[in-house]
Amino acid sequence: MSFFNSLQQYVTNSVASLSLSPKRFSLSREGSGEGGCAGAGAGAGPALSPGLSPGLSPGLSPGAPPPSPGGRSASTGAVSPHGFPKVVPPPGTCAPPGAAARALSARRRTLDCGASPLLPLAPAAGGPPRRLGSFRRQPHAPAPHAPAHAPKLVFCRRRQSWPEVDQQATSGVQETDGSFFESFTALAWKQENRKLLALQEAEQRADALPPAERPASGHGHSHSHAHSHAHGPSPGHADYHIPKKELEQLYVEVLYTIANKVGASTGQYAHYKEELFSYAKEAFGIPNDVHRRLLAVASEEKPPIVVLNVVVMEAEGLEAKDANGFSDPYCMLGIQPGSAGAGPPPSPSPYVLAAAAAAAEGGGGGMGGGGGMGGGCDTPPPSPRPSPAAARALSDSGVETAAERHDAAPHEKLRKHHSLGARVGSFRLSFKRKEHGYGRERRDRDAHRDSLSVQVPAKFIRATSVKPQTLSPRWNEKFRFDIDDVTTDILHLDIWDHDDESSVFDAVSKLNEVRGVKGLGRFFKQIAQSARSGSQDDFLGCVNIPLQDIPSTGLERWYKLEARTQRSNIQGRLRLKLWLSTREDRGNSEEDSGGELRQQEQLHAVFIEHELARFGGATWEWGGELPHVALTILHQHAIQGDMTELRLAMVRWVAYARQAARRPLHFAVLLRLLQELDQLWTTEMLARDEEECLAESFNIFIDYALQLLRKHRQYFVPHYKITMDRLEYLLRCLGLMSGMKAFWKCCPFNKEIRGEIISALKKGTLEWYEEIHSYHQPVSRNQEQIIHSLIHLIILLIVDLQKGLDYYNILFESTNGVPYFSTVYKQLEKMLAEDVGKELEVLEVHNDLSHQVAALCIQMQNTELGIPTDELVLAPGAELATSTFELYLAVQELVNFRENLPPQDQKTLAINTYYEWFEPAVDKWMDVAKYKAMHRIRKALELNKTCTGDFIVKHSTSAVDATSCFFQIKEFWRQLAWPDLVGSYNFVVKIIDCICSAAVYYSDLIHQKLQDTGYYEDPTAFKVNDEMCVTVNDLEYVRRSLAALGTELHVDNILEAVEMATGDGNRQQWRNALYGILDGATTQLEARVLQIISRVAAKMRPALKKAMFHLAWSPDSLPTPEAISPLLEYLDSHLVALNAALLPRNFERVLNDVWDVCLLELGQQMDGNAGDKVAVFYERLYEALEILVDFFHADQKGLPLDQLKSATYWRVEQRLQYHKTETEGLIHLYYLQRLQDQLSTESTEYGVLSVRAYFNHDSLCVEVLNARDVIPLDPNGFSDPFVIIELLPRKVFAHCAEQQTNVQKKTLHPMFDECFEFSVTLEQCRVEGAMILFTVMDHDVLTFNDFAGEAFLALGNIPGVDENNTSIDNFHGLKTVELNLMHQKNKNHAILQTLESRTGDKMAQDFVKKQKQRISA
Repeated sequence: MSFFNSLQQYVTNSVASLSLSPKRFSLSREGSGEGGCAGAGAGAGPALSPGLSPGLSPGLSPGAPPPSPGGRSASTGAVSPHGFPKVVPPPGTCAPPGAAARALSARRRTLDCGASPLLPLAPAAGGPPRRLGSFRRQPHAPAPHAPAHAPKLVFCRRRQSWPEVDQQATSGVQETDGSFFESFTALAWKQENRKLLALQEAEQRADALPPAERPASGHGHSHSHAHSHAHGPSPGHADYHIPKKELEQLYVEVLYTIANKVGASTGQYAHYKEELFSYAKEAFGIPNDVHRRLLAVASEEKPPIVVLNVVVMEAEGLEAKDANGFSDPYCMLGIQPGSAGAGPPPSPSPYVLAAAAAAAEGGGGGMGGGGGMGGGCDTPPPSPRPSPAAARALSDSGVETAAERHDAAPHEKLRKHHSLGARVGSFRLSFKRKEHGYGRERRDRDAHRDSLSVQVPAKFIRATSVKPQTLSPRWNEKFRFDIDDVTTDILHLDIWDHDDESSVFDAVSKLNEVRGVKGLGRFFKQIAQSARSGSQDDFLGCVNIPLQDIPSTGLERWYKLEARTQRSNIQGRLRLKLWLSTREDRGNSEEDSGGELRQQEQLHAVFIEHELARFGGATWEWGGELPHVALTILHQHAIQGDMTELRLAMVRWVAYARQAARRPLHFAVLLRLLQELDQLWTTEMLARDEEECLAESFNIFIDYALQLLRKHRQYFVPHYKITMDRLEYLLRCLGLMSGMKAFWKCCPFNKEIRGEIISALKKGTLEWYEEIHSYHQPVSRNQEQIIHSLIHLIILLIVDLQKGLDYYNILFESTNGVPYFSTVYKQLEKMLAEDVGKELEVLEVHNDLSHQVAALCIQMQNTELGIPTDELVLAPGAELATSTFELYLAVQELVNFRENLPPQDQKTLAINTYYEWFEPAVDKWMDVAKYKAMHRIRKALELNKTCTGDFIVKHSTSAVDATSCFFQIKEFWRQLAWPDLVGSYNFVVKIIDCICSAAVYYSDLIHQKLQDTGYYEDPTAFKVNDEMCVTVNDLEYVRRSLAALGTELHVDNILEAVEMATGDGNRQQWRNALYGILDGATTQLEARVLQIISRVAAKMRPALKKAMFHLAWSPDSLPTPEAISPLLEYLDSHLVALNAALLPRNFERVLNDVWDVCLLELGQQMDGNAGDKVAVFYERLYEALEILVDFFHADQKGLPLDQLKSATYWRVEQRLQYHKTETEGLIHLYYLQRLQDQLSTESTEYGVLSVRAYFNHDSLCVEVLNARDVIPLDPNGFSDPFVIIELLPRKVFAHCAEQQTNVQKKTLHPMFDECFEFSVTLEQCRVEGAMILFTVMDHDVLTFNDFAGEAFLALGNIPGVDENNTSIDNFHGLKTVELNLMHQKNKNHAILQTLESRTGDKMAQDFVKKQKQRISA
């Protein structure tokens, strides 16, 4: 026999001995009434067929997938029609399928692992298979030699941890009204789809290259595509529009430049002339015959004069020659001619220099001597070309003065002798100190030193200024020399320490007397003699630089100073900057650079056009770099024209800027050119015409850039990286230009570029809006087409604003400080507000449906379920189309973009009050929604299906359909996100009324349906009823949706806004109107649930009464745990089934009701037939009460302790305590309670008694002074009062008899003034609960005295007893104590009832009799 059967037999036998029906205590499935909902038991799985192993369900072979968990009904997961999403469950209740499966698996593992060993999960042999998660206790075989006591009963041992209801269960009721609510909540989903389609279209447009920009008007030729010139005519002839004659002249200039290359080839400029000719011919598109002809023309041109530019910058580490540890250095420099093929000559020794000086002094025409300046030729050798004065030097500025040109006239035909340069390695200007040099005063020396900074009228050798007292001089002085032969000439420079100012000036002035080579020789002879005769050697070092080593790019480097002899000790180095240039041989050094600049720009244009044609791709993808061969030509043209770096940077910018206006180039190229121009601007100045040219290029570029920015949506597509890069660099160009000194110097009257960009954005946005608005005009003027065209327009605006916020805004903000989004948004919203407001004026909704809907709802409520209500429909045309609210949501999303504006701009928008356009439509929808909700509730009950499963409680689809309907209404309101809190109050009231009315209607229908099954009339014993479980679960599920309604609708925020707007006067009125509807509906549903559940405890009460009787009257030898076992087993068997079938809140209600019934039955067993009971009886009941508390608490899984220990519990527990207490103790306890009542009472309805009391020397003195307002108890309207004084408790003051005052006749305000003395000890007075009882009685002669009132005074607080009071000898100075007279108002006082039940106790009966006289009538 299994343990389950043996346990059943044991309980049955125990009950049989009490003449109880075994059916009451049956633990079988049939007896407990655990029938399945909709044909399945609560937690019962299908019975195993013969031959099937446990764990395989019928119809499943091994390896087949198990059925889906939850056992959902066939209607679960139905998809709504019309392409809308399926019914959306309430928020926070649905988990993704993957998450639900994982949670389900975890819950199964928890159930498998968390079972008690006494409750195995495996089904018993021969029994039905147990479903996973069942709350049913399974029979199990007892262990060998196990104790015979029953297992621990914990009905809540496994509370649900899985979803309580099937959120996806639906009857498909939404199909009956065309998915009315779902169609509105799907609007946001439809809007997202529209946005995605618009974005996809934009991305598809971005897949192709954006169109090429049109050039700035009036500044070039339009090219529609980058490939348009790939195979067209040559750039020189077609694109740049240079006249043929001018183009040939430019080509001749290029040929002339190439033929007369200047400087050593190095780096990227190292190209053969043939390469340069070939590239120039290809770039200009010149045929061979024309090329030969023009090359001949260039060859006939006179070669240019080569000019050496020298900047003596600084020196360092020079030798100190003066006594003060410093030197006064200056430089002498000039061009030394050399013979062809000869390298740089070595620095001559003093002997060579002396010989040259002797020859010059002797007037010999040649510079003879074997090792000296030989040659002996008076006539210099022929020059390769006519040249001006040999080694002509210019001033620091590079331009000769008029005096210099006049002085140079006699020497125009003088040429440097090449043999002289070959033999003389250095010229020296060492001047002999005069004997009186150091005797001259310092002021003369300072004056002469200052004179050295002016130009010295010398034409062959130039001197820098003297830098006094330094070893690291800084000069930064520029000189220019015309060069006869670059291949042989040498730049020679000496550094000397200056000692005598006048001698230097005189020596240099003698250069004007030199005539021809013979005169120059005599001059060097004089210099050599001066050097030999000097007392000190002032030579600091020299430098020789062959001009053929100077590259075309120039040099800037440090040169180590050389000695003139090997014995000399020279130190230090010199920094020079050298470069070559040319000028035309016009007899002077002045040149007009305007033509050179124009030619340089034209060359750039021709080469750019040629490279773009060769590139073949989109022009904006070209990097802007010219090949090295083109750069070599441009470089040679620049240095031959002596163009400065600033002018070259200007030319490059002008050429590329004008080209960009013709063809779209990458603006990174222009940014780089602008940066170069900006860096070089502060180094030098431009001429006026050059500034005008630069200003024109700036304006061309700005106009072109603004045109692009006006159409930036077309040209710079965000999803195409190249175009966004171009936009970024374009904006960076404008940002750099707005801060360039060059721009404001050349364009002082231009507007601020930032303002120009904002104006361009506004104009471009206006043009774009007008274009798309005209394109999306409705074909006809019907309402739907107008609204749909507006929706499509707004969606395009939203997509554009989002792109602007994500892509454009940051570029414009970071580069130019332009608030792109703010500019575009304010422009768009102003135009949209005008257009939408104009259209909606025609479509405004005026008809009010509230009265019609109210009448229809009343008729529907009065119609019984099952009777058709097809005639209860709205008038035609009453319903609203979804397009109106789709337009609202689109406008709302566009308005929400204002959060990205500055706060000051958000308040001034024209579209801020957009919601006012839709107020009539929303109000109408609320009315229609109420009717639709009532109709759907009714249809949901008609299509109702019961849902059962392993992991859900019993419920029906109607509850899910109802809450889903409510959720759709709340979700639609949430999507509206009504911005006007005060204005939304009326809408929220309508929403709450709609949902609450539908919920109450649902509760009425489902309760009526249960009532029709005879639930309330069923007289049979309790068993779990499927209909009852489904009904209360459905009602609770719907009630829970109402509980969170206020929070979900943000009612408190709305009320705060309304109260602030209307003032505090009507604060409660607004709150009551809202919460009154909600609280009323919630209370009504709660009452329905309690009404149904109350039948559970009522039907269980007979069985509980018998079980409680068995507990109370079981033999004393039977322990209480065993005596209460049948009661607990009965409760556990039914509560387990209810726990599995009910929602937690409903199960808690059932527990609470059953607990109250148990307390009532325990109280009845406790109070009945008290005379036959002994103390052990109450001890058992008290112990049973504690066991029941633990049972219902169920290890914190059942009822909480504060709920268990309710007022009923405390009354029962108190009465049990009273029954366990002796009579004398109960009487004392009663008086203690009366003393507490005395301390807490404030009522004077029975009068006031004034007394005084003190303790002194083993004597208690009590003085009764007076009383007032004593109640009248005689027919004459008065009383004859007297006071009885008694000390309590009696067992402490047994020796003290009670005393009384005299009777005061016919008064309600008696004056007693009597003193009484009691012989007691201090210890007796300090006993806990020691008190004085004053009883006021009305004296009657013929009848018993009447009770007028009583009062109590604690002895522990009187003077003499209280430790804080000093000893008292008399009443003098004592404070009067006023005691309010009391009556006992509790007729059913527990202590009195307990004492009254003790019929055989005379003390108890006498006390009760005495106290009954004192109970208030």
